[in-house]
Amino acid sequence: METETHKDERKLLERAIMFNDAVYAIALTLMVLEIKLPEFENTASIDMMGMQLQHMSPKFWAFLLSVVLVGGNWISSVRIQQTMVRVKYNTLGYLVGYLIFISLMPFCCNMIGSYPDNAYSYVVFGVVMQLMIVNAYFFVRHCVNEQLFHPKADMVEILKLKKIVPVMFLFICAVEASAFYNPKIAYVLFLLYNLAPFVLTNSLRVKHEEEAG
Repeated sequence: METETHKDERKLLERAIMFNDAVYAIALTLMVLEIKLPEFENTASIDMMGMQLQHMSPKFWAFLLSVVLVGGNWISSVRIQQTMVRVKYNTLGYLVGYLIFISLMPFCCNMIGSYPDNAYSYVVFGVVMQLMIVNAYFFVRHCVNEQLFHPKADMVEILKLKKIVPVMFLFICAVEASAFYNPKIAYVLFLLYNLAPFVLTNSLRVKHEEEAG
């Protein structure tokens, strides 16, 4: 029989999920606001509009990079949360820490869009991603130790996430180094890397759900 403590921890999980979704939605909204309308004198000139939009292209590319990261991480967070049955109050520290890094994405988006040829734009972006990875590692470890996952969750897949974290961290180090050689290469590598959450969490399941299907 479920104890009162477990019931409270279930309710806490529901509140954490709502807060999590709200922060992701705000981060996406703020990134769109970084793309401002071009300003020029002859507003009827098609050529001038084309030139201004072309001049703004780094902003669009930066938005694409950041939205793939935020969107991918939101999907992965949903998949992880679906395998959890409760959270403890100290779990919230990991969740808030992760959301702080997500909330920095509009700043990173603006930095890359404003200085697309500066290697440090990608280094800052990479450092934020590395902090997210470290936080995610300790979050998963915490959830395993505190038995916050569903009893029938696929723990093999969950533990794989812990093992792959060092590889992901080192890969970002390599991408940051590549930015000093060619920022465009760093951009492409970061864009491809940000598809990782879709793949890494795709196999997270609660086993009884598979059997019921």
